[in-house]
Amino acid sequence: MNDAWWDGRDEAEGLRAGGVRLGEILPEARFLVCDDITVHGCHDDPRRCGPGDLFVARLTAHGDGHDLVAQALKRGVAGVVAERMVPTFGTPLCLVPDSAWAQARIHQALAGDPAAGLKVIAITGTSGKTTTAWLVASVLAEAGLQVGVLSDLGCLDADSTVPQPADLEQPRELAAWLARLVASGCTHAVIEVSSTMLANRALAGVTCDTVVVTSIATAHAESHGTTAAYRAIKGRILESLAPDGVLIANTDDQRVAALALARAKAAPRRSRATITVGLSSGADVSATPVERSLGGQTFLLRAGGHIAPVAVATPVASFVRNSLAAAAVGLRMGAGLEVIARGLEAAGSVSGRLERISRGQDGQVFIDIPTSGHALASTLGSLRRLTAGRLVLIADEDQARRLGGKRQFALRAARWCDESLVVPAGVLDEGAGSRELAAYARIDRLLSQVEPHDCVLVIGSRPQPAGDPGDPGEPQFPLAGLVDSWLQLAHPPVAPFRSRRVA
Repeated sequence: MNDAWWDGRDEAEGLRAGGVRLGEILPEARFLVCDDITVHGCHDDPRRCGPGDLFVARLTAHGDGHDLVAQALKRGVAGVVAERMVPTFGTPLCLVPDSAWAQARIHQALAGDPAAGLKVIAITGTSGKTTTAWLVASVLAEAGLQVGVLSDLGCLDADSTVPQPADLEQPRELAAWLARLVASGCTHAVIEVSSTMLANRALAGVTCDTVVVTSIATAHAESHGTTAAYRAIKGRILESLAPDGVLIANTDDQRVAALALARAKAAPRRSRATITVGLSSGADVSATPVERSLGGQTFLLRAGGHIAPVAVATPVASFVRNSLAAAAVGLRMGAGLEVIARGLEAAGSVSGRLERISRGQDGQVFIDIPTSGHALASTLGSLRRLTAGRLVLIADEDQARRLGGKRQFALRAARWCDESLVVPAGVLDEGAGSRELAAYARIDRLLSQVEPHDCVLVIGSRPQPAGDPGDPGEPQFPLAGLVDSWLQLAHPPVAPFRSRRVA
């Protein structure tokens, strides 16, 4: 079941003393065999349940939890939450319209409803979520606010300096991290919200001050059945928006513009506040390009009749759109345009999102971990327009498969690139075979031929901390690390001055 994250700890810090009464937090609940149920622990996997816990029966990718109620009862649960009548043999039963929503709401309540002590900025979209989240954090930090970030790249509270991994798709984990942000002194929380989180109702019990929608494409539609279902799931994020909250919409994306228009028509007048962002001049927050090359770009940030120049190292247009969304959040929080511009520039590049490798080589080399084929196509299109020489794409096999399969990947590469290579895993592992060695030889050839006006895009994850050298499982040299190491060896640093003999 989905409640797989569990290491034996109690609920999140800040556990509400005396537990939580379901009747108080689930307004549509109906109770059988009881008037209410008091909860101290909650799971959707019967194997995790113990005496006195609450079992939540819900439909997941692993099966229907309603079929597992008997197993939970054998473990002595104090109650069951379900969407339909199930035999509980005298154990209290709580019926709810949506058990996924109920589970997420229960975890937030058990953690003490930490989101109530934060201004929550939720960011969703087919692509651009991660970059926008970290740009928002930089802008708000530049404005002097205490910001926590919950993202695919990791989570940061006010006391952390290195992002820590977390499975935010688990309601318990999300609630625990929100509680941790509050405990560390954060006043604002930036949450990257995936379509899976929205499908699992992860934001139940979380009221958002600001919601950002970056894009709505069809890249993840297959994960949710149909394109219509995927769009409907993305639209759920508006349910978490406070009555006086603000929607920030990238109106360069027609589907996002339609979502904003539908909200404006359906919502009461006092809850229609929307800030539009886009590269077109008609948006509330827009940009005018000044200069753009593979080395970076400068643009004029425009909002409310004011203008501020911004210079960033990432060259693609999508980075500007993400910057505009971050700027809109800054304006929402009262930051001035000059402060916002400094925050955008201070952010630099986002790890794994068109991250530059600079080892003194000719030409430009970037590492990217696109979340979808849509994101990859956007990046390749932008790089093609900026590259006067050859555009070369090198990708590891797993990433190519994840981005639509080898055939679709090859079609995208053929459209924009002069040359491409899909690399099998374990190119430099001890047990590498002829296929792996041939791939390395081609990497060596491609990199050795890079000239000043060329660009190389590497699709592959950043090197992770070294594990057990004797472990034959994971490749010891991820593709990005291999390319980085090759460039370091091929271009050793040179002292900027000649050595002098001391008299």
